[in-house]
Amino acid sequence: MKKVTILLLAFFACGFLANAQKDLTPEDKDYYKYNWKLTDVYADWDDWQKDLDYMNAQVPKYLEYKGKLGTSPELLLEFQKFSEKNSQVSSRLYVYASLSQDIDGKNPIYSSKLQELQTMWVGMSRNTTWVETELASIPKETMDKWMDENEELAIYRHSYDSFYRQLEHILDEETQRISTYYSKALSAASKIYGTLSTADMEFHKVTLSDGEEVVASPANASRIYATNKNQEDRKLVSEAMAEAYAKNKHTYAEIINGIYQNRWANAQLQGYESCLDAVLQSNNIPMDVYMNLIDVAGNNTEALFKYRQLRKKALGLEKYYGSDYALELVDFEKTYSYDEAMELVKECLKPMGDEYNELLANAMQAGWVDVYEKEGKRGGAYSWSIYGVHPFILMNWADTRDNVFTLAHEFGHSIHSMLANKYQHYTYTNYASMVAETAATFNEKMLLDYLIKNAKSPEEKVTLLVQAIDNISGTFYRQAQFAEFEYKLYSMVENNEPLNADIIANLYSEIDKKYNGDIIERSENYAYSWPRVHHFYNYNYYVYNYAVSFSCSSSLFNQIKQADSKKDAKEAQKKYLTLLKSGDNDYPVELLKKAGVDLNTKEPYLAVVNRMTELVDQLETALKEVGKI
Repeated sequence: MKKVTILLLAFFACGFLANAQKDLTPEDKDYYKYNWKLTDVYADWDDWQKDLDYMNAQVPKYLEYKGKLGTSPELLLEFQKFSEKNSQVSSRLYVYASLSQDIDGKNPIYSSKLQELQTMWVGMSRNTTWVETELASIPKETMDKWMDENEELAIYRHSYDSFYRQLEHILDEETQRISTYYSKALSAASKIYGTLSTADMEFHKVTLSDGEEVVASPANASRIYATNKNQEDRKLVSEAMAEAYAKNKHTYAEIINGIYQNRWANAQLQGYESCLDAVLQSNNIPMDVYMNLIDVAGNNTEALFKYRQLRKKALGLEKYYGSDYALELVDFEKTYSYDEAMELVKECLKPMGDEYNELLANAMQAGWVDVYEKEGKRGGAYSWSIYGVHPFILMNWADTRDNVFTLAHEFGHSIHSMLANKYQHYTYTNYASMVAETAATFNEKMLLDYLIKNAKSPEEKVTLLVQAIDNISGTFYRQAQFAEFEYKLYSMVENNEPLNADIIANLYSEIDKKYNGDIIERSENYAYSWPRVHHFYNYNYYVYNYAVSFSCSSSLFNQIKQADSKKDAKEAQKKYLTLLKSGDNDYPVELLKKAGVDLNTKEPYLAVVNRMTELVDQLETALKEVGKI
């Protein structure tokens, strides 16, 4: 009883502290310790409007360069600088308005500001349809000569090499001009998906065994899966949520078919062999990177199956459902305040060296992180960097262990941006998703390694081992499963095969059983879970990035932590930091190869499979030690 009382007191104290922090105003000393300081971007909306007026004045100036880019390297360089400045200003405008909306989505002024920006961008798009065609008319030999003779222009060598590499896929000016008129119409299907899945979605209410009535929404389902020890309650919520999506299965099927048909039409228009080809070629990623992933993940699931069996046995279940995946295997509860989490992230990243930690200290300063959930604030988490300002991290802190890992993840993105901005010309300060997620998941591995080494009880060790295994299960295997589903669904569209809700459901079920086996009991509507994965609708071949990046960060982490000597470890760390400093001054596969990961082979993926096997075996031993199996 005393232990329960202490836990309750801690809970209420934590809740009181969080509320006190959330109720701070900008005049309070500690306000920006927990809230964004958007005045770092613009002093106010009048300041923002000046930049928008400036951009509107720049839009017609693009046409002044038409027909002149091939006349001299000096004029081409002038145009390049003109475009870069406009890119920086328009990006700052967009991020400021988006950040404002993300922390106060109920204020209509922000959507109005974003609409003003969209109007400006449409005008810019129409005035720049000629650019690619005109650049393509400059012979590559001429461009190479200009860059050899002009040091400032030579900075853009990789960008121009990439441009000429894709020359055959560049549309002529008239086709591009026509495409701009259809852009809004062709994006309608994705918007319909968003409306159906949010504004028009009605999740069912269910009554749990203790009499509590809950809405079976994704957020509530996640909470119940993780905390409710009654299997029938978890199953009830899972089936109710699945039914909410299944009732619209035919509409979801038509939407995804429309989106994929649109993407396939665009890919064909640009001369690509497939939608995947169109996505990979833009970053010069070999097809083997994708195919090796789904081959290795899909054919090496033994440890994943064993983990499910261990969970079933440790939880004492006769049947194992998908809704049983999140329940803790041992009684270990620990909450983490935001301030505690910041210290944990600092400690786990100390081995990354002085420069990395100096930048981390900067990123942790007041005004850079918006910490707590509040009315009108968007959910989830992200890091969004503004060139010339700094990154902004969004969190929705709830004192969970997952929050701590998310914070480490987002700081990985932030430091990546800060290093790229420090060492690269503006044109190379962005980076491919594959490299971006490598930097973020690397930090998660550093945190997990630190926590496991400092575990204070066998129960905590079991919990952290489960966290490590779930990371591999969710980020490597599940994303590879989605990648295989996406690939086969696109292939059906590209081969003019019929698609409807049941055909898609059969495909989803077939691949799900391949990755998760027969141990999982599946409800009738489980096969219609694919509409929940918004990446299929809102992004084009994106989910594979998570699995590939996870494999890359695993390999890089192992090279540093398991090196034969301190000298080798230091060299591996230097290569990794060079990767972060490089931005996108080379293709992602080449950047990762320089850092020590060869994605042209299966080795990075097999390393994850081997790690999964090791962790599951360790978990089996640990569960025996605490008497759970």
